[in-house]
Amino acid sequence: MPPADAQKAVEELARQVAALDRATAARIINEYAVVYAQLQDQAAGVVRVAQQRNLKPWEVNRMNRLNELEGQLVKNVGQFSRVAGETVTAGQRAAVGLSVQGAPVVANASLPTGITLGNLANVGIGWNQLPAEAFQAFVGISGDGAPVGNLLANLGPQAATGVKQGIRTGIATGQSPREIANVVRQAAGMPLSKALTISRTEVNRAHREATRLNYAANSNVVKGYRRLATKDENTCMACIALDNTVYETNEPLDAHPNCRCAMVPDTLTYQDLGLDIPEEPRPQTGQEWFGQQDRKTQENMMGTKVFTAYQGGRVGLNDLVTTSTSSVWGKSSTVKSNRALGL
Repeated sequence: MPPADAQKAVEELARQVAALDRATAARIINEYAVVYAQLQDQAAGVVRVAQQRNLKPWEVNRMNRLNELEGQLVKNVGQFSRVAGETVTAGQRAAVGLSVQGAPVVANASLPTGITLGNLANVGIGWNQLPAEAFQAFVGISGDGAPVGNLLANLGPQAATGVKQGIRTGIATGQSPREIANVVRQAAGMPLSKALTISRTEVNRAHREATRLNYAANSNVVKGYRRLATKDENTCMACIALDNTVYETNEPLDAHPNCRCAMVPDTLTYQDLGLDIPEEPRPQTGQEWFGQQDRKTQENMMGTKVFTAYQGGRVGLNDLVTTSTSSVWGKSSTVKSNRALGL
């Protein structure tokens, strides 16, 4: 694998997926802005009337305006959820398209210097281009195999409960309208926050799974794939520790929600092709990269307790990783809690 060429190709594809993710998120944010503005006006009206009338908490709970606010919020967030689900599905479809176009480009860049997919095709090792129907399972479907919309279905009632509770508690404890508005803002932001997490996770999952399917369909060229973590201070330590891990093509990447890891194909080598040429060096791993960072960066990424244990040799990078299976997100590797690490 020529490290520079392969990584450049993967990073370029990752930039395209990131741009798609941002565009999808922008559409979701714009859609929710209308819901949020209306809620703010309604909530402010409820608080103003309740405080002007000096209502008791139980009286606030029976206010027609508060109950109307709840019903309207559930309705509006329900409409938002349907549109958001359609937006995520469109993002998944576009992400699959990027995978179909990008997988052979990345595979070509990952082959040893002087070897191309064109060369291989001349000796009967061709790239199998899958039909569009093969990727339908990744569009409109979430990590648990259910429609994406199912993940958004309960956002309205959850948000309404939080908003009502915030208003009641705020009035009962004598908070100012501004303080109550801040609480309402946090509760009202939950549907948007969850929708954005779902969007990013599912768009990226669709892209990764379509990429993996492409690799699996071309086992004559791709032997497996390697995890490529984004190497910066915002990357979680689980991804840093697992960077350069080799996976079988029938094994989904154990990514976590909002994971930025990419998949680099582990392609045929000179030796596989019967050529007596020294193999090219592997790119720097996440663990090697982390070891070259200054103490402040390492501590910021790990947290003080873990960093102290790491410096003392009581915790290694591989010790930080835990893998679990969620009915919604599937298999994912994340960072162990300090308690799990004995800290």
